[in-house]
Amino acid sequence: MTNSPHKSTTDMDSNMLRRSQLEADLDKGTGVYIETDKQTNDALEYLTPEQEALLGRAMRKVDLRLVPILGGLYVFSLVDRNNFGGARVAGLDEATDLEVSNRSSIAILVFYVGYVIWMLPSNLALQRVGPANWLSALCVTWGIVTLCVGFVRDWRVLSVLRVVLGCVEAGLFPGAIYLLSSWYRKYDYQKRAAGYYLIGQMISSFGNILAYGLTQIAHNPERDGWKWIFIVEGALTIGFGVLAWFVIPDMPYNVEKNKWLSTEEKDVVKQSLLKDRGDFEESKVTWKVIKSILKRPHMWAFAILALAGAAGSYSFLLFLPIIFRKSLGYSMQLSLILTAPPAAFATMYAFGLSWASDKIRLRGYFVLGHCTITIVGLCMIAFPSSGPTRFAGSFLGQAGCSAMLISANAWGMNNIRTDAERNVYSAWVTGISAIGGIYSALVFRQQDSPRYVPGVVAVGAMVLFTLILVALTIIWMRWMNRKADQGKLLIEGSRTFRYII
Repeated sequence: MTNSPHKSTTDMDSNMLRRSQLEADLDKGTGVYIETDKQTNDALEYLTPEQEALLGRAMRKVDLRLVPILGGLYVFSLVDRNNFGGARVAGLDEATDLEVSNRSSIAILVFYVGYVIWMLPSNLALQRVGPANWLSALCVTWGIVTLCVGFVRDWRVLSVLRVVLGCVEAGLFPGAIYLLSSWYRKYDYQKRAAGYYLIGQMISSFGNILAYGLTQIAHNPERDGWKWIFIVEGALTIGFGVLAWFVIPDMPYNVEKNKWLSTEEKDVVKQSLLKDRGDFEESKVTWKVIKSILKRPHMWAFAILALAGAAGSYSFLLFLPIIFRKSLGYSMQLSLILTAPPAAFATMYAFGLSWASDKIRLRGYFVLGHCTITIVGLCMIAFPSSGPTRFAGSFLGQAGCSAMLISANAWGMNNIRTDAERNVYSAWVTGISAIGGIYSALVFRQQDSPRYVPGVVAVGAMVLFTLILVALTIIWMRWMNRKADQGKLLIEGSRTFRYII
């Protein structure tokens, strides 16, 4: 027997009431995008308390499976990339004639050439072959390259290997944040991204202490110790890459491959992601998607934010040991050891503020604070002559830069709808941030050693420009949201989408 008109009208009224209630309950600015297809409408039901508990259990499994292993990969990426600074104070300069002219800047700079170019192709490969296969293969490969650096005797060969290292490492960071953003809801994402990023920053901050220990293998640590830094760290990286293949999960939409979640857990994860952003399935990257990212002004603001944060972070990682050693006059051992406390403080600061940003559901205003702290820290490093003051400045500067970089990723991801857009944005913003590494290599010139005042000032100027740009972006996004509230425009083609500020 067919349904009566009365029953159909009742069902329609019920569905309209349910949707109206949901939209009324949405916080302004959450950016929830509601599709009109049946699959998404069905997923718009509120989660029951039982489903919320099930989702919590599923997310704890995801946390344990995803964040530590990605953080571990990032540890080895940072250690193998940034052991260059520690190796230079342990004999690398003399062994490869790196001190002549701007050779050291060239060897640093060339890493970022391949790093910038290969990010998007790497993310496309990850989508095709799967996260576990691709990310673990990258780790093993850059471990081999790092090991080979331990046997070089010429700065030109060293530079070539640095180019290869940049190409291979290019895929990790964008691939990791793409994978993380696929699994987590908007206001669950930043603290997880911070966890991944800060595991890398925190543990790798002890890389120089490890480097010092490895130099002691050599008969003459200050002349030949650099070799063992690369050889041992490269071998450890290869081993970790093999381990990662067994742990890294697939994308959430590849349901059949994530056997470590129950069927019920997979269903509730899917429902929560659909409710949060109206998107769950894989979508193809096209030129149209790429152009749609590039033509949005706020995406450029987020990218410049990432660039400025990275410029500061790379400067601290690469040049802080040299400033301690040659400007403040500390011993090789102390110069390497003293790089750890600022990084530890940066970890606590950035994770704490990321948690608060998720909790309060604000992004831009936190970023203004991060930029301000960075500028204060850089000024303390550049201008005073007091060693303790400059050391204290390294705490503030490194903390602010780390938080800027994390915020750029989270803020951008929160204002994106589809899987393809997340794929493109993660590669693009990481590629732009890598230009920060090029910038720092260019402005920290050999002739300005050991204080590097012009370089520190140049990074500070970049952060100041970013602070102004972020303030303008906040004003623009608030204006756009207000226009959408008044029914005068659609944001992202949806009447319910609002920019997250």
